[in-house]
Amino acid sequence: MLGWKIFAHSLRMVFGNLPQVLQIVLGPAVIGTVAIIGLFLVSGIPVEAFDDGATGLPPEVNPASFILFLILLAIVMLVTMGWIAVAWHRFILLEEYPSGLLPTFRFDRILAYFGRGLMLVILFAIGYLPMLVMIGMLGEGAIAVSIFLTILYIVFLTVCFYRLSIILPAAAIGRPITLGDAWSNTQGTWGAILVLVLVSILFQFLVQLAGGVLSMIPVLGVLIAVFFGMVILPMINVSILTTMYGVFIEKRELD
Repeated sequence: MLGWKIFAHSLRMVFGNLPQVLQIVLGPAVIGTVAIIGLFLVSGIPVEAFDDGATGLPPEVNPASFILFLILLAIVMLVTMGWIAVAWHRFILLEEYPSGLLPTFRFDRILAYFGRGLMLVILFAIGYLPMLVMIGMLGEGAIAVSIFLTILYIVFLTVCFYRLSIILPAAAIGRPITLGDAWSNTQGTWGAILVLVLVSILFQFLVQLAGGVLSMIPVLGVLIAVFFGMVILPMINVSILTTMYGVFIEKRELD
């Protein structure tokens, strides 16, 4: 089954290249963390402002400064994630091995990557509007029906999102494709991608469940849980897109 093969291949790519995973992830993650700490220190915004129990901004924090802080924080996080994702796509698809402590920082590819990512998010949001209209028309008297239809529609949109998401690795390696190219090259793959989505969700749930159990073990268990939650799971998700690009655009065969 193609959906399962894509997922299994993505797992093998990550676990079969753990040294490269660490080379690609650790350097940007450390730099991103230092930058975030620096933002907190420079802005003077206390970490407590982000606590779940916080009812508002501390009196000494200016709302405009806080908004600027959030924008800069988002930029740091997006650039860090883009750096890692682009480096991984290029490693797998172009065999561009990381050298030294940091993967090559390709700002143009990172910018292209997130430009297309933003386009996909906007398309997803627009695609969800008909569902909101339908829920409004059904009203409160059909809550069960609304929930059922919402779940089905979100699954539908997610499959569409996956089909179009191969424009991301294409941008990362400098061989851009259009949304039309992505759609036509994934024609007839609804069942396979649905299986891929369901298996991915189930796997992430099981990993997070195991992580919750491991986190109760002092030090070692916490470290393992954090490693899988912060490194392995995100890299598997990126690898799924990489594998899909290889299969649907480059017509690579899966083992």
